[in-house]
Amino acid sequence: MHKAGRYTAALLLVLVGGAVIADRMMSTSYTVALIEWWPLLFIFLGVEYISLNMKYRNSERQLKLDLVGVIFAVMISAVVIVSTQTTNFMKKFEEFNISEAIDSMTSEGRRFDKEKTAIPLSASTENIRIINPSGNVVLRPGQVDQVQVELSVIVKAENENEAKTIADESRLEFSESGNTLELQAVAKEYSGSYFGSRKPRVDLVVTLPEKQEVNLEMRLGNGKISASRLPIKERLTGETTNGEIRISELKGELRFKTSNGLISASQTAGSLTLETSNGRIELTNHEGDAVMESTNGEIRAMNTSGTIQAETSNGAIVIDGSLRGLKAHTSNGSVDISSRTVDGDWDVETSHGKIDLKLPSGGDYRIEGEGNEGVIETNLPLSIQKDTISGTIGAGTHRIRLETNGSLSIQMMN
Repeated sequence: MHKAGRYTAALLLVLVGGAVIADRMMSTSYTVALIEWWPLLFIFLGVEYISLNMKYRNSERQLKLDLVGVIFAVMISAVVIVSTQTTNFMKKFEEFNISEAIDSMTSEGRRFDKEKTAIPLSASTENIRIINPSGNVVLRPGQVDQVQVELSVIVKAENENEAKTIADESRLEFSESGNTLELQAVAKEYSGSYFGSRKPRVDLVVTLPEKQEVNLEMRLGNGKISASRLPIKERLTGETTNGEIRISELKGELRFKTSNGLISASQTAGSLTLETSNGRIELTNHEGDAVMESTNGEIRAMNTSGTIQAETSNGAIVIDGSLRGLKAHTSNGSVDISSRTVDGDWDVETSHGKIDLKLPSGGDYRIEGEGNEGVIETNLPLSIQKDTISGTIGAGTHRIRLETNGSLSIQMMN
């Protein structure tokens, strides 16, 4: 018996293996290209079957397809690709939002903009808390002497009168206790077509007096957060279960967390903490210390200063700026650090990926690095011994520890 498919299976394993090796050694993207061209597998299989059928058409031995061999090769290739391309898969996954997908498959809903609510803000008020279980919150400053809240209700109901009734019964509640003003969006529950009871989305746009500094806290269940140019007394915190967070031009103690979504921060100053369970973190132009944590997603911080802590389970880390201390850890991804200064201890580690460092030629630091033998390089006066690199620049005051099972490059900052 002749079997077709063995050459295709062997070719698949060779291509996947070669692509993975090339990606690791030369930082190419051949594995991703193979994923995009996967339909060619069926063409190769068809060509092999036709060729063998023509070759053995006069043979008494029957030609059959070697399904076991092909399936085994596909499974092995899939395991290898998934294990080496987790970062790319997670990056695509993080951009998928279940709520937005459901919304896209149904109508946007009927939107009802309610009258603007003006809330007096006494001079003794130091804290404002905003609670919105289902909807977005936008915070902005304005030339006003009261807190102004614009409330929009989005109802997914076929009947306009029913939708209007639901919107009318959805409202904003506010109360003040001590020096804290609390605002809460209350959405009217109604019966959905397929998912049982549901609530409308309630979006809030909150305008704060630009001349009165207050502490701000946002608690969202399912929605996006946007905040910029706010008069912060000491701190601003925001948390949402499902939604992206975007902040800009803020100064103070800043803490933001989302379970699913992108976090983007720009032109910020002070102590900054950004956490997401599934999403990228993007930081630009920050002055001060920053902590960034993601379970699945890339972390990118550009033009930063201070002590930086960046940790992700699946994703690359890219940091550029004038750094003091640094901790950059990823389980699966490359690490790329460029700094004009080294004014603290550094700890850089990746389990699967390369490390690229660009450091100042002057300074006081010492290198203790471990990488893959044969792929360690530097143009600084450092010593390379098999799979380690070490040396001292200046007085060697600050320790830079590096660890990777991939390539390791330490170059002079231009």
